[in-house]
Amino acid sequence: MIAQTTSLRLRLVGTLGAFFLVSMVALYFAALAYARLAADKSYDRLLSGSALSIAETISITDGQVAVDIPFASLDMLSAAPDDRVFYRVVGPDQRTITGYSDLPKLPATRRGSVDVGNAGQFFDAPYRGEQVRFVSLGRLIAQPGMKGFVFVQVGQTRRARDGLARELVFGSLAPILLLGIFAVAIIWIGIDRALRPLGRLGAELAERQPQDLNPVETAVPLEVVPVVQAINGFMRRLRENVAALRTFIADAAHQIRTPLAAIQAQAQLAEGGDVEEVRASLAAVSRNAAKLTRLVNQMLSDATIQHRSEVRVFKEFDLVATIRQSLREAVPLTDDSDVRFTTSLRTAPLIGDRLMMGEVVKNLIQNALTHGRGDHSEVLIELTEANGEYRLAVMDRGPGIPPSDRDQAFERFARGNSGQPGAGLGLAIVRQAVESHNGDVNLEGRPGGGLVVVITLPGKGA
Repeated sequence: MIAQTTSLRLRLVGTLGAFFLVSMVALYFAALAYARLAADKSYDRLLSGSALSIAETISITDGQVAVDIPFASLDMLSAAPDDRVFYRVVGPDQRTITGYSDLPKLPATRRGSVDVGNAGQFFDAPYRGEQVRFVSLGRLIAQPGMKGFVFVQVGQTRRARDGLARELVFGSLAPILLLGIFAVAIIWIGIDRALRPLGRLGAELAERQPQDLNPVETAVPLEVVPVVQAINGFMRRLRENVAALRTFIADAAHQIRTPLAAIQAQAQLAEGGDVEEVRASLAAVSRNAAKLTRLVNQMLSDATIQHRSEVRVFKEFDLVATIRQSLREAVPLTDDSDVRFTTSLRTAPLIGDRLMMGEVVKNLIQNALTHGRGDHSEVLIELTEANGEYRLAVMDRGPGIPPSDRDQAFERFARGNSGQPGAGLGLAIVRQAVESHNGDVNLEGRPGGGLVVVITLPGKGA
């Protein structure tokens, strides 16, 4: 089952939508602050004019402060018919001369300064259940027996101000909101058009026959090119693996068919022959069965090496111990053999696959014993270390391999001209295993006759 995540369309639209929503919220609060400031400036002029109109009627009569509230001073605030208006005039003795005596006072942080100009000091304060905008204006009185400030305070509820602020906010944000919705719709359509090549790519791959591993040639956007290149690279590797598998199967079938045909022929000869002919046929059957057994074992070894070289689960192991164990497993399979292992190393730590390297050693030993010369096969295995690398040499006294044929010897089912039985897989297995460990394998002639297989492997610290 294919693991699925949120679609690209939803991711892109969701990201853009979230950004748009956050931007709209930020714009709303910014517009609201600006609209309230603009509304306050507009209505504060009327509020300041009302207070100034009242302040101009302040007079001193018989040693008392007198105020004649003009109708025009409150009428100018009628532009906001839904708002309530409050006023108060306070004498130098802090007593209310006229108006609402319980109006909120100027905030304590601003009482130290008195505005004797025409603007006044503005502040907001709750009063009788509503938020009210106030202006406080001071006038200095200097008469015999009376000196001080008379304060005129006029307040107006914020209904009209807040209504104007809302109109300004929604009037400015509504077009932006509509434009944003239109932009999201356009983006949705654009994303749909941008993703169509992926749909065509998927349709092309779905309609292909299983054996069609040719490269994808569908035109795709620049951003999708790496994906198509990765798919083409994967299909190229798969095509090469399938071709190699078919070749291997064909070669293996040919190699298996030959000893099987020989066994069948010898069995048929033994049916009507005398005792000597039966013995000869049984010996031939035994030889072909051994050849077939070796071929099957090497094919299994080759499959194991291929799998483990792809998986590459490498761990640290001791190459010296692995070689000794491989000797114990491989040498008893052949009688009358002389296989010696020499090394000055007590341990040889290596990062790799112990099983693969064990197969390498066993295949080299079996090759050396199979193709060795004479009744007594001499095989020498030598492990040395130099410049952070291990050098493993397996030497025999066989006919060797001519320099012109050494490259071909590493191919599957390639056999020399020694006339000895063999499947032709041993060196191919060795090369694949060694190369998966970033090593190198070479064939050299041995002084005095024979072949030397030299393997170079990077040490643990390399």
